[in-house]
Amino acid sequence: MNKLDLLKTCLRNAIFNIDSGNSNLTDEQCEDLIDTINKISNTQNKYSKYQSYNYLGLSRATFDRYIKDGIIPEGRKESGFKEKFWYKKDLDESKKKIKKKILNLK
Repeated sequence: MNKLDLLKTCLRNAIFNIDSGNSNLTDEQCEDLIDTINKISNTQNKYSKYQSYNYLGLSRATFDRYIKDGIIPEGRKESGFKEKFWYKKDLDESKKKIKKKILNLK
C-alpha cells in the first residue's frame, strides 16, 4: 500500500469515527488537525508578492533576484488585476530549490 492510499484509509477511518461519535479528539487536537489538513489541501491559494516573499522567508530584493535567476517562477497575471500573484504550490516547489541552492553554497 502506498502512502497516499494509507493516508486515504486513515482519513476515512477518522471520518467514520467522527460520524459515529467515537472520536476522542480534544478541541486543541481538532484545531491542529484542521490546520494541517488546510495546509496540505489548499495548494491553489494565491499569494501576493508581499505574502510570497514573507512565506519563503526572503527579503523583497532576494525574492526578485531568485525570480531573475529562475529559482522562483514569474508571478501570474489575472485579467482585471494589476498585481501579479503566485500559487502556494509553486512557492513550495521554490522552497525546495532555495534549500538546495543554500546547501550547495556550503
